[in-house]
Amino acid sequence: MLRNLIIFSLFVVAIRASGEFTILSTPKSLSFKGNEPLASQYIGDVVYASLGNAVAGDAQWSALTIVDPFNLPKVVVAAALNGVAHSKIAGAGKSYEIQGNSVREALNGVSAQLEADNEPVCDFDFEDFEEGVAAYKSVFGNANIEAVAKTQYLNPELHSADKQFVQTIAYINAMADNLAHIPKSCNFIAVRLSSDSVAKAHGEKSEAMNEALDLYTNAVKKLNTAVQKANNNEALVVSIVNKSEKSRSKRDTPEPNKDYNLAEYYNDDYPVIFNIILWFMVTFGFALLAICYAIGSMDPGRDSIIYRMTSTRMKKDN
Repeated sequence: MLRNLIIFSLFVVAIRASGEFTILSTPKSLSFKGNEPLASQYIGDVVYASLGNAVAGDAQWSALTIVDPFNLPKVVVAAALNGVAHSKIAGAGKSYEIQGNSVREALNGVSAQLEADNEPVCDFDFEDFEEGVAAYKSVFGNANIEAVAKTQYLNPELHSADKQFVQTIAYINAMADNLAHIPKSCNFIAVRLSSDSVAKAHGEKSEAMNEALDLYTNAVKKLNTAVQKANNNEALVVSIVNKSEKSRSKRDTPEPNKDYNLAEYYNDDYPVIFNIILWFMVTFGFALLAICYAIGSMDPGRDSIIYRMTSTRMKKDN
């Protein structure tokens, strides 16, 4: 019985899991233990708490422990890949399952909160490629971007999705190369990219998608090495992969609503409830009619109290 319960619990967790939260590097002041899944909406709280800030609300995740509050990370780096539930980088560190599809909202929230606290934030959002490039130039200037080595299955010349993904990887590699000379300090660095377009062009289990994951893994590992070198191994670096049910797409003009005058939809319980109420009312009506008829036709007799009280005959004096 216990074995079946454990298997069922793991099955439920596997169904709800939609990504991985992998710790690539962490300073000694932080400790990540256990295997408790992480709700996606609390990812921002993990980042916020790791920088020494008090988290408000009901966020609870027992895997994170602050060992030394006086030597917290100088910087937190989060590389977030949208479009896959699992990646090859999970084997490079401690991984936790992510439940939910609120990774993007969580990163947006923690970035806004840190900026409100006057803590410098560098958010490179390559899901909107032009926005990510603009953010890169605002931090690193016009640093040279070296092209990624020729790929075997990704074809940047043929597919625009491949071209954009490969260029994004090139920018991440450039971040790693220029991080030591960054002119702007950042307490939180978020690097976001998506593989949705590659998956749509080639298929989720294609060789091209597999190569894209290899490029992401190598780029994030290179970025991790550069971050630790620039911060004397006092940085927290995490990789977040999440297969979101909602994908970003171009905004099209919505089609006008069409009213076909369709009947209102009722669920399967409607006829059952309707019949119960209908026959109850019919039975109740006949029962009430029978009771009224019985009372109306009742003859209490001359010796009953009802007859004596309602009789109008005058009594004679003896």
